Amino acid sequence: MLNFEPFSIKSLKRIIPYLKESKFLCSDYSAGALFMWQSGTNLCFCEWNDTLVIKQEWGEQPAYSWPIGKNPDGMIDELIKYVTKKHLPLRFFAINEETLEKIRQDNRLKSPMWAYDPRWSDYIYSFEEARTFSGKKYSGQRNHINRFKRLYGEPDIRFLNPDDYSSVLNMLCEYEKEHTDASPLELMELENTRNFLSVYKSLGLYAAGLFINGNIVAFSIGEIIGDMFLIHIEKALKKYEGVYPTMYSGFVRLMEKHPLKIINREDDSGDPGIRTSKMQYHPIKLIHKYLVHINSPAAKLDSIPDIKADNIILTAFRNTDKKAYLDLNTDVDNNRFWGYDYREDVGITEKISEDTFYNMAVLDMQVGDSVNLAVRSALDGEMIGEVILWNFTFSGEAELGCRIMPQYSGQGYGTNAFRATADFAEKVLGIKVYARCFHNNIPSKRMIAASGFELWYSNDTYNYYKRK
Repeated sequence: MLNFEPFSIKSLKRIIPYLKESKFLCSDYSAGALFMWQSGTNLCFCEWNDTLVIKQEWGEQPAYSWPIGKNPDGMIDELIKYVTKKHLPLRFFAINEETLEKIRQDNRLKSPMWAYDPRWSDYIYSFEEARTFSGKKYSGQRNHINRFKRLYGEPDIRFLNPDDYSSVLNMLCEYEKEHTDASPLELMELENTRNFLSVYKSLGLYAAGLFINGNIVAFSIGEIIGDMFLIHIEKALKKYEGVYPTMYSGFVRLMEKHPLKIINREDDSGDPGIRTSKMQYHPIKLIHKYLVHINSPAAKLDSIPDIKADNIILTAFRNTDKKAYLDLNTDVDNNRFWGYDYREDVGITEKISEDTFYNMAVLDMQVGDSVNLAVRSALDGEMIGEVILWNFTFSGEAELGCRIMPQYSGQGYGTNAFRATADFAEKVLGIKVYARCFHNNIPSKRMIAASGFELWYSNDTYNYYKRK
């Protein structure tokens, strides 16, 4: 049985040789990215037979890297045994096109479903072009750098040393004041950037700063993987004109003694401004990173059927549901017992609109991570709630959840939707379902019991129920 070791600096350092040998260009398979984004993901590593698999939570469900090392094929067999015994989903994160084709051809990996979110696609650039910025297409970057030189003098860009860290921290405080509308993801990244300063060198990474009058006004951190230079951090004070292209080109030139061919500047996180900026530097390609779900029951559905039960009808989501679904997800009080607060969701990286939560649900369904049903009181009626099957395990179990808008509660809609979806899961999808709720969620306890479920077990947070 595989044994996953929790993240620590010691465990991260031990797996770096695997990462250096990786043929993947994805930023996810790097020491810097694993350190930066380990918070809240339950990041773990497993070494077996000179082969590495990384495990972390994506969307509250575990997902695994594609195996790296001498025996990836044997590791897949071990992973299947592991998720079967543990009653877990088998999902792979950061899968490129080539690996996706391997998955599709592997008879052990049944009924794969996959999709990618363009917000997390990595931008790849030519190292030589970034080093010189020569040619007409880079005239804008050259103009910005020349503007910087006229205003502040010849750029002073050099590798950082420990004596510079206090200046970097001061710069980040000023940076934070320039970004008072930062999203939860941006705030997390800023905090992780501060922590990164104390460990990057021990992980074999490089950091450089741009100095004006002895003060740091921009800095970057990157690492080398094969012939790729992967830049994890790019921070600058925007009050200095031309600071970003000046820092970027200077950092690249500092690295020119290494035999590098490409640069990975990671994703744009869905930020329109960052996307525009990264496109202006003329990427040679974007690496789309697929999330793949193996043996998802959703693969059995060509389409979601209408399900009628007493005073409700369950249907697929419709475009006309976007406003109601936005209201459902942003009702903080009603979502307390759902365990969700959209204000803390780091996955929301763009300004919230009617598309935000609808698109998130559609992506989950494309991957096979969930089957989401709209609850209605009539076939042509508006959405009054949602029932969801998710957490699909490799061996055929799923979690069932339901939430109804407050103005429609107390009328039996939730109980009927819950019971009808459980029947659908068992009879049509052929899977077993369970449910959970917080100990003090009395309405959900009643709904679950009325739908034919009985208490299974409890932990410090939840009661778990299975069908009688």
